[in-house]
Amino acid sequence: MQASLTVSTHFSAAHRLARPDLDYDTNCGIYGKCARPHGHGHDYHLDVTVRGEIDPRTGMVVELGALHGVLQEVIVEPLDHRFLNKDIPYFADRVPTAENIAIYIRDILREPLRQLGVTLDKVKLYESPNNSCEVLGTTSIDSATSTTTAKPKLVLA
Repeated sequence: MQASLTVSTHFSAAHRLARPDLDYDTNCGIYGKCARPHGHGHDYHLDVTVRGEIDPRTGMVVELGALHGVLQEVIVEPLDHRFLNKDIPYFADRVPTAENIAIYIRDILREPLRQLGVTLDKVKLYESPNNSCEVLGTTSIDSATSTTTAKPKLVLA
């Protein structure tokens, strides 16, 4: 029998929402105060849902200590107290929106979770108490690239 399991963690990071190919005023028109030059930070909360077969011996989908260990090693340690735009190469050419951060987390978690014997079902990233993003574990960064690097659909005067 299959089941899903959701675990939570958190990290703090800073970012600036701005496209390098646009001027400051245009970025402010798209991203508002999040485009200010020195960036800002968030205390991100992360829910990761995995699915797999329930082990008849343990009654678990995955050993919780191992799952938390992967999250600590692959997500928390590399992202905590970082300036995402500068410290994480993935964001050198992508705006680190909540959506793009969730896609990044999803894609780097897939293989370590597969090695634990589970499949990534979804990633939910809370940027603030009022803002969160959820991405499913079934698509890849390649299919998301065209939407994350496309020009904004905003018409600016």
